[in-house]
Amino acid sequence: MARGIHTFHPFVSFFYYVGATALVMLYKHPVFLLVGAILLILFNYQLDQGKTLKRWFMMLVFLSVLFLIMNPLTNHRGTHILFYVHNNPIMLEAIIQGIILALSIFSIMALFTTYSLVITADRFLFLFSRWLPQWALLTMLSMRFVPLLRRRLREIETVQKGKGLTVTEGKLKSRAKNGILLIQILLTWSLEEAIQTADSMAARGYGIKKRSKYTPYKMVPWDWLAIIYMIVIAAIGLAGWWLGDGVLSVYPMLETMSIQGREWFYLFIFMLFIGSPLIIEGREAVRWHFWKRSK
Repeated sequence: MARGIHTFHPFVSFFYYVGATALVMLYKHPVFLLVGAILLILFNYQLDQGKTLKRWFMMLVFLSVLFLIMNPLTNHRGTHILFYVHNNPIMLEAIIQGIILALSIFSIMALFTTYSLVITADRFLFLFSRWLPQWALLTMLSMRFVPLLRRRLREIETVQKGKGLTVTEGKLKSRAKNGILLIQILLTWSLEEAIQTADSMAARGYGIKKRSKYTPYKMVPWDWLAIIYMIVIAAIGLAGWWLGDGVLSVYPMLETMSIQGREWFYLFIFMLFIGSPLIIEGREAVRWHFWKRSK
Protein backbone atom coordinates (compact mmCIF):
# COMPACT_ATOMS: atom_id res chain seq x y z
CA MET A 1 0.00 0.00 0.00
CA ALA A 2 1.39 3.39 -1.05
CA ARG A 3 1.91 5.88 1.74
CA GLY A 4 3.77 9.10 2.44
CA ILE A 5 5.52 10.68 -0.50
CA HIS A 6 4.67 7.64 -2.68
CA THR A 7 1.03 8.76 -2.78
CA PHE A 8 1.87 12.00 -4.60
CA HIS A 9 2.01 12.68 -8.31
CA PRO A 10 5.47 12.00 -9.83
CA PHE A 11 5.89 15.70 -10.64
CA VAL A 12 5.48 16.59 -6.95
CA SER A 13 8.17 14.10 -5.94
CA PHE A 14 10.50 15.27 -8.71
CA PHE A 15 10.02 18.90 -7.69
CA TYR A 16 11.00 17.98 -4.14
CA TYR A 17 14.30 16.50 -5.34
CA VAL A 18 15.06 19.51 -7.53
CA GLY A 19 14.32 21.94 -4.70
CA ALA A 20 16.15 19.93 -2.04
CA THR A 21 19.24 19.61 -4.24
CA ALA A 22 19.24 23.35 -4.93
CA LEU A 23 18.92 24.28 -1.25
CA VAL A 24 21.62 21.85 -0.13
CA MET A 25 24.01 23.16 -2.79
CA LEU A 26 23.28 26.84 -2.14
CA TYR A 27 23.28 26.90 1.66
CA LYS A 28 26.88 26.76 2.89
CA HIS A 29 26.58 26.75 6.66
CA PRO A 30 27.65 23.77 8.81
CA VAL A 31 24.58 23.97 11.03
CA PHE A 32 22.17 24.07 8.06
CA LEU A 33 23.93 21.18 6.34
CA LEU A 34 24.19 19.09 9.51
CA VAL A 35 20.45 19.48 10.13
CA GLY A 36 19.77 18.63 6.48
CA ALA A 37 21.96 15.50 6.68
CA ILE A 38 20.08 14.31 9.78
CA LEU A 39 16.71 14.87 8.10
CA LEU A 40 17.82 12.98 5.00
CA ILE A 41 19.07 10.06 7.09
CA LEU A 42 15.63 9.95 8.75
CA PHE A 43 14.03 10.10 5.28
CA ASN A 44 16.09 7.06 4.23
CA TYR A 45 15.05 5.23 7.37
CA GLN A 46 11.41 6.09 6.71
CA LEU A 47 11.48 4.67 3.17
CA ASP A 48 13.18 1.29 3.66
CA GLN A 49 14.54 1.23 7.21
CA GLY A 50 17.82 2.64 5.87
CA LYS A 51 18.74 -0.48 3.85
CA THR A 52 19.77 1.46 0.72
CA LEU A 53 21.72 4.01 2.75
CA LYS A 54 23.61 1.22 4.55
CA ARG A 55 24.82 -0.17 1.20
CA TRP A 56 26.26 3.22 0.25
CA PHE A 57 27.17 4.42 3.74
CA MET A 58 30.87 3.50 3.62
CA MET A 59 31.34 5.29 0.31
CA LEU A 60 29.48 8.35 1.66
CA VAL A 61 31.70 8.44 4.72
CA PHE A 62 34.85 7.85 2.65
CA LEU A 63 34.14 10.72 0.24
CA SER A 64 33.14 13.06 3.07
CA VAL A 65 36.26 12.29 5.10
CA LEU A 66 38.40 12.59 1.97
CA PHE A 67 37.23 16.15 1.34
CA LEU A 68 37.47 16.93 5.04
CA ILE A 69 41.14 15.87 5.08
CA MET A 70 42.27 17.04 1.65
CA ASN A 71 41.00 20.59 1.90
CA PRO A 72 43.14 21.59 4.94
CA LEU A 73 46.18 19.90 3.37
CA THR A 74 45.88 21.74 0.05
CA ASN A 75 44.27 25.04 1.06
CA HIS A 76 46.45 27.38 3.12
CA ARG A 77 44.40 30.56 2.85
CA GLY A 78 43.31 32.29 6.03
CA THR A 79 44.70 33.94 9.13
CA HIS A 80 44.07 31.35 11.86
CA ILE A 81 46.95 28.83 11.96
CA LEU A 82 46.19 25.80 14.13
CA PHE A 83 49.35 23.70 13.61
CA TYR A 84 51.87 22.62 10.99
CA VAL A 85 52.21 19.40 9.01
CA HIS A 86 55.65 19.12 7.37
CA ASN A 87 56.01 22.91 7.45
CA ASN A 88 52.57 23.35 5.84
CA PRO A 89 50.17 25.41 7.96
CA ILE A 90 46.77 23.89 8.75
CA MET A 91 44.28 26.76 8.77
CA LEU A 92 41.05 26.92 10.73
CA GLU A 93 39.32 28.39 7.67
CA ALA A 94 40.35 25.40 5.55
CA ILE A 95 39.03 22.94 8.14
CA ILE A 96 35.67 24.72 8.32
CA GLN A 97 35.46 24.83 4.54
CA GLY A 98 36.29 21.11 4.46
CA ILE A 99 33.46 20.44 6.93
CA ILE A 100 31.06 22.36 4.69
CA LEU A 101 32.17 20.42 1.59
CA ALA A 102 31.94 17.09 3.43
CA LEU A 103 28.43 17.79 4.73
CA SER A 104 27.30 19.01 1.29
CA ILE A 105 28.51 15.85 -0.44
CA PHE A 106 27.06 13.60 2.25
CA SER A 107 23.67 15.35 2.12
CA ILE A 108 23.40 15.28 -1.68
CA MET A 109 24.36 11.61 -1.91
CA ALA A 110 22.07 10.71 1.00
CA LEU A 111 19.27 12.51 -0.87
CA PHE A 112 19.86 10.57 -4.06
CA THR A 113 19.98 7.21 -2.32
CA THR A 114 16.25 7.76 -1.87
CA TYR A 115 15.69 8.87 -5.47
CA SER A 116 15.31 5.40 -6.99
CA LEU A 117 12.94 4.42 -4.17
CA VAL A 118 10.60 7.36 -4.86
CA ILE A 119 11.03 8.11 -8.59
CA THR A 120 10.61 4.58 -9.91
CA ALA A 121 11.05 3.61 -13.56
CA ASP A 122 7.39 4.04 -14.48
CA ARG A 123 7.26 7.44 -12.73
CA PHE A 124 10.40 8.65 -14.51
CA LEU A 125 9.09 7.57 -17.90
CA PHE A 126 5.73 9.18 -17.13
CA LEU A 127 7.47 12.50 -16.47
CA PHE A 128 9.81 12.64 -19.47
CA SER A 129 8.71 10.15 -22.12
CA ARG A 130 6.16 12.55 -23.63
CA TRP A 131 8.67 15.35 -24.24
CA LEU A 132 11.98 13.46 -24.46
CA PRO A 133 11.10 9.83 -25.23
CA GLN A 134 14.52 8.70 -26.47
CA TRP A 135 16.44 10.54 -23.74
CA ALA A 136 14.12 9.19 -21.04
CA LEU A 137 14.44 5.61 -22.27
CA LEU A 138 18.23 5.90 -22.62
CA THR A 139 18.51 7.30 -19.09
CA MET A 140 16.42 4.50 -17.61
CA LEU A 141 18.42 1.85 -19.45
CA SER A 142 21.68 3.42 -18.27
CA MET A 143 20.50 3.51 -14.65
CA ARG A 144 19.31 -0.09 -14.93
CA PHE A 145 22.59 -1.37 -16.36
CA VAL A 146 24.70 -0.57 -13.29
CA PRO A 147 23.03 -3.05 -10.88
CA LEU A 148 22.23 -5.42 -13.76
CA LEU A 149 25.87 -5.72 -14.87
CA ARG A 150 27.02 -6.23 -11.27
CA ARG A 151 24.48 -9.03 -10.78
CA ARG A 152 25.40 -10.69 -14.07
CA LEU A 153 29.12 -10.47 -13.29
CA ARG A 154 28.54 -12.25 -10.00
CA GLU A 155 26.56 -14.98 -11.80
CA ILE A 156 29.29 -15.41 -14.42
CA GLU A 157 31.98 -15.52 -11.75
CA THR A 158 30.07 -18.19 -9.82
CA VAL A 159 29.72 -20.37 -12.93
CA GLN A 160 33.36 -19.92 -13.95
CA LYS A 161 34.55 -20.84 -10.45
CA GLY A 162 33.02 -24.26 -11.02
CA LYS A 163 35.35 -24.59 -14.03
CA GLY A 164 38.38 -23.54 -11.98
CA LEU A 165 38.59 -19.96 -13.29
CA THR A 166 38.91 -17.31 -10.58
CA VAL A 167 40.24 -13.76 -10.25
CA THR A 168 41.01 -14.01 -6.52
CA GLU A 169 43.57 -16.81 -6.48
CA GLY A 170 46.66 -17.79 -8.42
CA LYS A 171 49.31 -15.79 -10.27
CA LEU A 172 48.69 -12.23 -11.38
CA LYS A 173 48.91 -13.14 -15.07
CA SER A 174 46.38 -15.95 -14.63
CA ARG A 175 43.97 -13.75 -12.66
CA ALA A 176 44.21 -10.99 -15.28
CA LYS A 177 43.50 -13.48 -18.07
CA ASN A 178 40.48 -14.85 -16.19
CA GLY A 179 39.23 -11.32 -15.49
CA ILE A 180 39.38 -10.40 -19.18
CA LEU A 181 37.43 -13.58 -19.99
CA LEU A 182 34.73 -12.66 -17.46
CA ILE A 183 34.39 -9.17 -18.95
CA GLN A 184 34.22 -10.65 -22.47
CA ILE A 185 31.39 -12.99 -21.45
CA LEU A 186 29.59 -10.12 -19.69
CA LEU A 187 29.79 -7.80 -22.70
CA THR A 188 28.68 -10.55 -25.12
CA TRP A 189 25.69 -11.37 -22.94
CA SER A 190 24.71 -7.70 -22.54
CA LEU A 191 25.06 -6.86 -26.25
CA GLU A 192 23.01 -9.90 -27.25
CA GLU A 193 20.21 -8.92 -24.88
CA ALA A 194 20.39 -5.29 -26.11
CA ILE A 195 19.82 -6.46 -29.69
CA GLN A 196 16.87 -8.59 -28.57
CA THR A 197 15.40 -5.65 -26.65
CA ALA A 198 15.76 -3.34 -29.67
CA ASP A 199 14.07 -5.89 -31.96
CA SER A 200 11.26 -6.36 -29.43
CA MET A 201 10.71 -2.59 -29.15
CA ALA A 202 10.65 -2.21 -32.93
CA ALA A 203 8.13 -5.06 -33.22
CA ARG A 204 5.92 -3.38 -30.62
CA GLY A 205 6.01 -0.09 -32.56
CA TYR A 206 7.97 2.01 -30.05
CA GLY A 207 8.20 5.65 -31.18
CA ILE A 208 5.75 5.32 -34.07
CA LYS A 209 2.94 7.16 -32.32
CA LYS A 210 2.14 8.80 -29.00
CA ARG A 211 3.09 6.58 -26.10
CA SER A 212 0.28 5.25 -23.92
CA LYS A 213 0.59 5.25 -20.14
CA TYR A 214 0.22 2.03 -18.15
CA THR A 215 -0.27 4.03 -14.94
CA PRO A 216 -2.34 7.18 -15.65
CA TYR A 217 -1.15 9.52 -12.91
CA LYS A 218 -3.43 12.51 -12.39
CA MET A 219 -2.98 15.64 -10.32
CA VAL A 220 -5.46 15.82 -7.45
CA PRO A 221 -6.11 18.77 -5.10
CA TRP A 222 -3.67 17.38 -2.51
CA ASP A 223 -0.92 17.36 -5.17
CA TRP A 224 -1.60 20.99 -6.07
CA LEU A 225 -1.47 21.96 -2.40
CA ALA A 226 1.87 20.18 -2.04
CA ILE A 227 3.25 21.96 -5.13
CA ILE A 228 2.13 25.37 -3.85
CA TYR A 229 3.59 24.61 -0.42
CA MET A 230 6.98 23.61 -1.84
CA ILE A 231 7.11 26.56 -4.27
CA VAL A 232 6.44 29.03 -1.45
CA ILE A 233 8.93 27.40 0.93
CA ALA A 234 11.59 27.08 -1.78
CA ALA A 235 11.10 30.73 -2.83
CA ILE A 236 11.54 31.90 0.76
CA GLY A 237 14.62 29.72 1.11
CA LEU A 238 16.14 31.12 -2.09
CA ALA A 239 15.40 34.64 -0.87
CA GLY A 240 17.28 33.88 2.36
CA TRP A 241 20.27 32.62 0.39
CA TRP A 242 20.19 35.73 -1.82
CA LEU A 243 20.24 37.87 1.33
CA GLY A 244 23.32 35.99 2.54
CA ASP A 245 21.70 34.02 5.34
CA GLY A 246 22.65 30.37 5.70
CA VAL A 247 26.01 31.03 4.02
CA LEU A 248 29.04 31.11 6.31
CA SER A 249 31.63 33.62 5.17
CA VAL A 250 35.09 32.05 5.44
CA TYR A 251 37.20 34.46 3.37
CA PRO A 252 38.52 37.08 3.80
CA MET A 253 37.15 37.16 7.38
CA LEU A 254 35.85 34.12 9.24
CA GLU A 255 32.35 34.58 10.64
CA THR A 256 31.07 32.94 13.78
CA MET A 257 29.33 29.60 13.16
CA SER A 258 26.54 30.34 15.62
CA ILE A 259 23.08 30.98 14.18
CA GLN A 260 22.04 34.59 14.69
CA GLY A 261 19.06 36.80 13.96
CA ARG A 262 16.89 35.91 11.00
CA GLU A 263 19.07 32.89 10.18
CA TRP A 264 16.94 30.97 12.68
CA PHE A 265 13.91 31.69 10.47
CA TYR A 266 15.67 30.49 7.32
CA LEU A 267 16.94 27.40 9.15
CA PHE A 268 13.30 26.64 9.98
CA ILE A 269 12.36 27.16 6.29
CA PHE A 270 15.24 24.89 5.25
CA MET A 271 13.99 22.21 7.64
CA LEU A 272 10.42 22.56 6.36
CA PHE A 273 11.48 21.85 2.78
CA ILE A 274 14.08 19.13 3.36
CA GLY A 275 11.83 17.46 5.94
CA SER A 276 8.67 17.60 3.79
CA PRO A 277 8.48 13.78 3.39
CA LEU A 278 8.83 13.36 7.17
CA ILE A 279 6.06 15.91 7.73
CA ILE A 280 3.80 14.03 5.30
CA GLU A 281 4.57 10.71 6.98
CA GLY A 282 3.95 12.22 10.42
CA ARG A 283 0.62 13.62 9.27
CA GLU A 284 -0.50 10.21 8.02
CA ALA A 285 0.69 8.52 11.22
CA VAL A 286 -1.38 10.94 13.32
CA ARG A 287 -4.43 10.40 11.13
CA TRP A 288 -4.00 6.61 11.37
CA HIS A 289 -3.67 6.84 15.14
CA PHE A 290 -6.90 8.81 15.57
CA TRP A 291 -8.70 6.60 13.04
CA LYS A 292 -7.83 3.49 15.06
CA ARG A 293 -8.98 5.18 18.26
CA SER A 294 -12.29 6.13 16.64
CA LYS A 295 -12.85 2.46 15.85
